[in-house]
Amino acid sequence: MSYLRSTFRILSVNLKHNFIPHLLIALVIAFMTQVLSGITALNTREAAQPLERMLSLTGIVLLTPIFLPEQNENIRDLIRSKRTDYLAVCVIRLLYSILFLAVIIGFFTYMMLCRESNVTIEHFVGGFASALFLGALGFFFAGLTQNTITGYMVSAIYYIANYSLKDELKNFYLFSMSAGSFTEKYWLLGGSVVIFAVTFFLLKYSRK
Repeated sequence: MSYLRSTFRILSVNLKHNFIPHLLIALVIAFMTQVLSGITALNTREAAQPLERMLSLTGIVLLTPIFLPEQNENIRDLIRSKRTDYLAVCVIRLLYSILFLAVIIGFFTYMMLCRESNVTIEHFVGGFASALFLGALGFFFAGLTQNTITGYMVSAIYYIANYSLKDELKNFYLFSMSAGSFTEKYWLLGGSVVIFAVTFFLLKYSRK
């Protein structure tokens, strides 16, 4: 029970004080994607474009700032003085951020379906995979450098590279559904899991 209370307290504090601004920005991106791209009566490849090329940016916004609160030295010292391990707090932040990312992309995909676009579960998974990988890159570099701006920059550079380096990126190409291929999405999902795991591993042992 004490563990559950502690987890709930961490959730409530972080959602209230750390997460809401980033969630609002992600929702603005989703709204602007709808306005700028149009989501009505799209065929399979056309429907992939707003999910991969614009909505994927929500991954950067939601996952890169996981370590942001601790960039304030006073908050960092306070968090690390608590009984709950600092990295455990970051895991909780990561999990609810991924959950909200899935909800946003899932709801957006459902809206496309309601507007007679030819979307399937693959569109949801593919859009989520691209957003997750972009966010994972930002998460990794922000965590290792303890500088969230670095994480944003690396993710943004990688995103831009996808417009001109398709052949070089190969299995980690973000816009593959728009080109008619889904295989790359499995690589993006697997790569994201590896990046998250490696980040926590390096942070754990760098503190020893």
